Amino acid sequence: MRRQNVHLLAQARHDPAAKCEIARRYLLGTGGMPRHVETGIAYLTHPSLNGGMQAAVVIAECLSLEDVVSYGQEAALVRAANAGSPYAQFKLAVWLCLRDGDTAAAARWLTAAAAAGHAAAGRASAAMRGAGDDEAVLTLAQSVARGGDIRIASVLMLAGEALARVQDVDRLSLTLRIALTLTPRPSVQLAKLIVRAVHLCEQSGKRLVGLAHAQVEACLDLVAAEGDDTVAEYILGRALCGIPCGALAPSCLVGGGNLRKGAALLLRAADGGRHGAWMQLYRVHADHRCSVANPQMARFFLEKAAVLGDAEAQRRLGALILRSASDLKGSESGIHWLYQASRQSDGAARQLLESLVLPLAGDDDEADHAIEIVRSTDPWLAVRLRISRDFGLTKLEALCVDPIDGRRTWGLVVGKNRFIEQSKLGAPRAVPALRPAALDNLHRAALFFEQARREGDALEGDWRRRSLRQRRVFERLQIDDDLFFARASSAALDSLRQGTKWAVRARPSLRLALAA
Repeated sequence: MRRQNVHLLAQARHDPAAKCEIARRYLLGTGGMPRHVETGIAYLTHPSLNGGMQAAVVIAECLSLEDVVSYGQEAALVRAANAGSPYAQFKLAVWLCLRDGDTAAAARWLTAAAAAGHAAAGRASAAMRGAGDDEAVLTLAQSVARGGDIRIASVLMLAGEALARVQDVDRLSLTLRIALTLTPRPSVQLAKLIVRAVHLCEQSGKRLVGLAHAQVEACLDLVAAEGDDTVAEYILGRALCGIPCGALAPSCLVGGGNLRKGAALLLRAADGGRHGAWMQLYRVHADHRCSVANPQMARFFLEKAAVLGDAEAQRRLGALILRSASDLKGSESGIHWLYQASRQSDGAARQLLESLVLPLAGDDDEADHAIEIVRSTDPWLAVRLRISRDFGLTKLEALCVDPIDGRRTWGLVVGKNRFIEQSKLGAPRAVPALRPAALDNLHRAALFFEQARREGDALEGDWRRRSLRQRRVFERLQIDDDLFFARASSAALDSLRQGTKWAVRARPSLRLALAA
């Protein structure tokens, strides 16, 4: 380091003017000092300068506009402009125009800078005169680009990123349109900003105004080819498959469809964490009219979406499994997925679950009162009545069901009834819980019976003894059987066990669940 710089550094400890000079040398990399912007700004923002005008002017005149913005020194730029620096006034005018669209303020600062002899400001002021707001922004950018005083492409990127942060889609669209006008072949950085703008439009429900679909498609393709942006893959994949992105129709984003490329991009996006892409892949592959139709792949994509918590996928998967179920395992799997969907307030899934529960007569309050009376004399029967009321069981099912083995996270499985000679009539049946309280009551019932078994309590007896006690209790208390026991023919019960037969009974609800 030169000797005079060593003395200047020592003097800068107590002399504000020396601080400004050493900072200027750091910012410009002159006078034997290496260029180091951070050190220069640290000197100029030292508390001893107290935000002085001289420090602000040094920042505004020694740093390019993109550096001023990148290092967060816009306030210093405003102070320098107010202090009369034509360079600061010119830079501030460009920034206000490009970022905020404030053409009136930009014109005032350009006039002031031109009056002080700044030639580029004079040319820009003349170009803007008489133009409308959007046109004035474009003419200013073109004038600055021709003059070469400011690297307009970099400043446009900074303005676009600032607008994206505040989600000003309208201003962002104009900024991107100007950037593409000045640089017809977009850089990767500009392409990523356009992808971000498309994503913001989708989230806000707005349209991307002024950008040709060929430009947007080229940018989406460029970013997707990088392989590290699932947003671009997801947007481009949907557009190529003819799927809208919010308020943006596919024709706004791409020139035409390409199902194979779109499906491949959706698969990459889904694998990269864009979980919504699994349902889009399901729809594309489940459509027999598409060139990529594949029922097996469609089922795989539907299962992936269901596992990741998509309510529509859970409802569709549950309905499909239940429709073709031929045994208890299939019924349990179908009900599991429908129950998961209903927990997310899916009305169609709830309707299908309701079709699996036999109706009971009477009022819930009346049933609760009767159960409390029975509990005082026969707690085992009271527990069974509670289960039967919650799950719509027949009398034989209610008296024989094992709440310990039959408990599930979604409801109850009434096991095979060994007391019925015809195995078909005594086949097991899966019943969903329609209310959270039903699962809570079932949990308490299982705990009650577990404790009774541990203690060796055999007071409940076999099912004939239970039936006799139930009949006597109901006669003594004048309780109607229909309040707790569902009435159903063997054919009706069989339709609840077989998916194909159930599908006939629940055809309207099933059609709604698969079409919604």
